[in-house]
Order: sequence, then structure tokens, then C-alpha cells
Amino acid sequence: LERWLQPFDPPERYTFTQLDPTPDSLVIPLGESYLYELKLANATKSRPQTAEYFFRNRVRQQAPLTDGVYKIHIPPMQQADRLEFFAGDVVRRLKIIPKARPSLLGATATVAYPAYMARPDGQEAMRAGVISAPEGSTLTLKVTASQNLASAADAQGKPLRVEGSSVVIPDIRLEKDPREIELTWTDSDGLAASQPVRMRLEPIEDKQPSIYLRGGENDRYVLEDTSIELEVEAADDFGLREMGVEWQGEKSFYDDEEENAAAPDPAKAGKPVPGLRGEKVLADGHPTQASLKGMYLFQARALKLSPQRVVVRGFTQDYKPGGKRVYSEPMIIFVLSKSEHAQMIRNELERITSELEGMIRRMDAMTDEAKRLKGMEGSELKKAESQERLHALADEEQTNRRELSDLLNRSEDLFKEASRNPQIDPSGMKEFMKGISMLKPIPNGPMKKAQKQFRDSASENRSEQESRKDLDDGESSHSDATQALKDAMNQLSKSAQDMEASTFVARLKQAAAKEDSIANALAGQINIIVGMTMDELDPSTKREMETIATLQNASTQDIGWILEDLSYYKSRTGERIYSDLYNQMNAFSLREKLDLVHGNILNAITARSIDESRLYASTLRHWAKLIDDYKKSRGGGGGGSGGGDQASISDAEFEFMLKIIRMIQQEQDIRMRTRAAEQEHRKTLTAPAP
Repeated sequence: LERWLQPFDPPERYTFTQLDPTPDSLVIPLGESYLYELKLANATKSRPQTAEYFFRNRVRQQAPLTDGVYKIHIPPMQQADRLEFFAGDVVRRLKIIPKARPSLLGATATVAYPAYMARPDGQEAMRAGVISAPEGSTLTLKVTASQNLASAADAQGKPLRVEGSSVVIPDIRLEKDPREIELTWTDSDGLAASQPVRMRLEPIEDKQPSIYLRGGENDRYVLEDTSIELEVEAADDFGLREMGVEWQGEKSFYDDEEENAAAPDPAKAGKPVPGLRGEKVLADGHPTQASLKGMYLFQARALKLSPQRVVVRGFTQDYKPGGKRVYSEPMIIFVLSKSEHAQMIRNELERITSELEGMIRRMDAMTDEAKRLKGMEGSELKKAESQERLHALADEEQTNRRELSDLLNRSEDLFKEASRNPQIDPSGMKEFMKGISMLKPIPNGPMKKAQKQFRDSASENRSEQESRKDLDDGESSHSDATQALKDAMNQLSKSAQDMEASTFVARLKQAAAKEDSIANALAGQINIIVGMTMDELDPSTKREMETIATLQNASTQDIGWILEDLSYYKSRTGERIYSDLYNQMNAFSLREKLDLVHGNILNAITARSIDESRLYASTLRHWAKLIDDYKKSRGGGGGGSGGGDQASISDAEFEFMLKIIRMIQQEQDIRMRTRAAEQEHRKTLTAPAP
């Protein structure tokens, strides 16, 4: 009656077989077999031993009753289906919905960094199942699933906080060792993950920062008034506190090198520059700044560093407690006096000349080979072996061209560097420029022509007569190149000799200045040590005397090197002035006498050491004057025709040209220093108020 009266909402039809309530739809794992159970109700009147069920468009199957339960095997499904179940007089219909299990989409961690880092909280994402953060951090982990979740628990079964499709795990302390996180979850449809979700928390050690200092290779040996731009770059994984440059010089004495000075300035001479050390912070960092870059302009004179060996290093520091400064690889800068710089230029010029000499020997050997090939009879020149030898000649010519171009570039760079030094004799510089001008046309002139002609002679497309003509032309061009190289080498050798002659004057004056400095330094100590032995001196005074003795020993070595160079020079040039000077220096036994001064200083025999140092300084200046007067009597000791347009340049015009070059270099140096000063000024303007 009720079903008749309420046709649109009838009560459940009474059946003798009754089942426990079931949902209208059933969510199962996508693509997986599933076992579903329908249980007989306790009030059932009938207990059929076999039930039947089927899915849409599938064969009807049977399910036996086992312990009051019918077990239905649902096959793997990719799309929704419908289940119809029959047991006795009861019918149940369920919609089957395949759905993917909840899977891990990703994870992020809100990181509270260690307090010393002074960094705001950050975010770290999971990569390849790992979340990395600095050791000592506190993490709030947020693990995201592919669908909304109903519940989650850790490996011990403790419930975790669920927010929509994410699981939130707060206050995870990251210690020194890695930590494994494992959790399980169930989505809103009751599906669990196929396996526990696992991830790894990896602590990162706050490593030391890195620092690099870079500068031009050609700037390692510099004049004291030359500026060098050094590039400094620092990097750290979490944040840099500062970045800068420090320098450390060797202990030395002030070295006054005025062009026509008879003696060093008494107000400056003898004043030690005791290993001056300094530093400059180029940039202040920030806890979140992982890299810093800066430029530093090094100039020895501005830093009050006399000519000496200076060690320059970049430094940086991070925020790690107890962390110390990290230093770059040291850069060694040899600050040179004008005479030392001139000696370096001359040595490099001799090295270039020596390499040219070796190239000329190889080219002479190539000429011999070309002549042997020219002497072949008949068709021997077209044989495979002869063709290979011709190709080898062309290859070697190409190699010589490349090496000569490199030597030419080095020579031009050396000329620019030499032009910075006013102490280098202009006559030697003029000869140097002539030699470079003679070298310039050779690589792309006769050498290039010889290379092509040797290659053409080896061509299979050339007749025997054409090959012989190409070989003749190639041998002629090669001989022209060889002769041009010999002429240029002789010109450069003459330039090196002229430079060496001028450096003897400067080196003798510099040695005299050092002896005066040593005498003045001893004079400053005489009132303290008079009447005392070395063992009786105060430790600081004794250390000062030992330093002065060390400098005296270095000065003695310099005199030995001057004598050695003078011996070679007089033999090469045969000029009498240098032979006479060498004989005078040997007869005077200056090295032996300076050794005695060294011993007297170590024995605190001060008054005698002062007198002898000043006497030897005067003697050295006298010898320098002998060479200087001789050079002036010869009109500067230079000149001669060097070939080409350079022969038309007078000495006065060349000296004027050198002055122009030096003015341009000084202008560039001023521009560099002005730019550095402007950057410093901008930093002060933009610095935050305290």
C-alpha cells in the first residue's frame, strides 16, 4: 500500500534475502584488480549459497557464500562500469568508478635558517626525492598529493595535519646527519597510496666561500708608478660578509731614483719600509648576497711601497660563527725601480733576439733542403717522396710565420712597456723601433709568398717545368725572408746593447743609493749601540741590525751581477771604456770590501761601516759618471740607418714621440685612478646612514 501511495519515493522492497547497506557507487584503484565484499544482514530470512553478478557487456559470474559474505572480483578497469548483483530475491546495482591512487606531486619546505645567517625564512623545493637545507635549520614540510586527502599518518601511525591535498609537518630540526621522512595517506574516496611516501632531508654544510684574484700576466713586473687593475670575485653558498684585497711587501729601504740625483734625499734615505702591509675592503656583503665582484687599482707609489716583491691576495668572509677569512691564490707583483725595469726590458729583448736566432738557423736549414730539391734530375721532383718534402717545407714556413707573428706581438708589447721608463736610453728605443719596423713585413710578405710557392710546387696539377719554377721562386722568397730576419735581428741586438749600456749607469747609481741608505740607517742606530756588542743589544735593535746586514748582503750580490754583466758586455762590444771600468772594479775588489762591511754590521762595528758605505757609494757614482760622460761624448751612442722610413726620424723627433707616448700612458693611468676614485665616492654617497 505504501509503495502504491508513494510511487516516487517508495520504501525499499521487502526481500527474504537481505544485505547490509551498500553505497550507490564504488571507487576502485585505476587499472588494478579489486575484491569487493557484500555481506548478508543478520535479519535475512534466506541465505542463498550462490549469488550471481555481472558487469556491463560482460559474462555473468557466480560468487559462493563464505562466512556470510559474497566476494566479488572486480577486474582492472580504465573506465566507469556498472555492477549488478543477484542473490535470491535481492538485487543490488553499483556504479564502479576507477580512480588513480593519491600520489606524491611534490614537496617544499619553509626553512628557518640558523640565527647566525641572519637570513629571512626561505623556501626549498624537493628535487629527486631530496630537500636540502643548511645544517641547524628548522623546517616546516609541506607534502602535496595529487588529490584531496582525508587523512595522513607518519611511519609510527601518528596522525598528521592535512590541509586539502597537502600534509603539513612542522618543526623538523635538521641536524648534522640526513633524515628520512615516511608517511601514508588516504584520499577523500578512501584510496591509499600504493606504497608509503618517502623523502630525504639532507643537511648542507655551510662551506667556506671562494675568492679569485685576476690581473694581466704582463703586469706582474711593473714600475712603481704604474697602476694595475685587478679583478676580484667572491662567491658563497649562503651569504658574504665582505670582500677585499690585502698586500704584503718585503722589508726594504726607501729607494730614491731621481734622474740626475747625486745622492738620495737625506730626509728619505735610510728610512726602512718594514714590510708594509695593508688591506682595502672593496664591497660589503649581505646575508642573502651569494656573490661579490669588484676592481682594485694597485699602485705601489700610492701605497708607499718602495721597489720590492709584493704579495697581493683577495679575501672574503661569510657569516659562519668562528669562520675566518678565506684568501685567494697569492699574486706576486714585482715592483721595479726604473733601473730594474730597464734591466727586465733588456733581458726580454735579448730573449726575443735569441728566439729569432733559432728561427734563422731553422730557415737556413730549409734553404739547404730547397737547394737539394732543386738539384734533382729529370722527373725525380714529381715523385711522391719529393712532393712530401715540398709539402713539409710549406708547413714549416707556415709554422715560422705563426711564430714570427707571436714574436712581433711580444716585441710591440715590450716596446710599449719600455716607453713607460724614461731611464731607458732613447737611442736604444729608436733602434728597437727600427727592428720592429723591419720585422713587420716579413710574415705576410716574403714568408707568405715562399709558403705558397712551395705548396704550388708540390701540386699534382703542375707540370715538371712549372714545379721547378715554383721551387726556384720559393727558394728565392725564402732567402729574402731569411736575410730580412737577419737584418732585423742585428738591429734588435744593437738595440739591446744600447739599452744595456744605459742600464749600467742606472744600476751603478742605484747601488750607490742603496749604500747611502744603509749608511744612513746605521747612523740612526749608532747612539743606541755605541760601545756594545751584538749580543748585548736589545732584541728589537739587534733584529734591526740583522735586517740592515741582510740588505747589505743583497747590495753586494747586485754588485756581483753588475760585474758579471759588464764582463759579457765588454767582450761583445769591444769598447775600451767598459774594459777599463771592469778592470777598475776588479782592482778595487769592491765585492770583497762590501763583504767586510756586512761582517762589521753583524759585529756592531757601526762607525767604520758608515764611513765605508759612504765611500763605496761615492765610488759607484764616480764609475756611473764615467760611462755617462762617454755616452754623451759619442752623441748618445745610437743612431745609424735602420732601413725604411725610420731612418728619416731624427733623434729629437723620436724623443718627442716618446714623450707623447708617455703622456698618453699617463693620461690612461690618470683615467683609471679617476674612475676608481669616482667609484669610491659613489659608495660613500650610497652608504646607508648609521
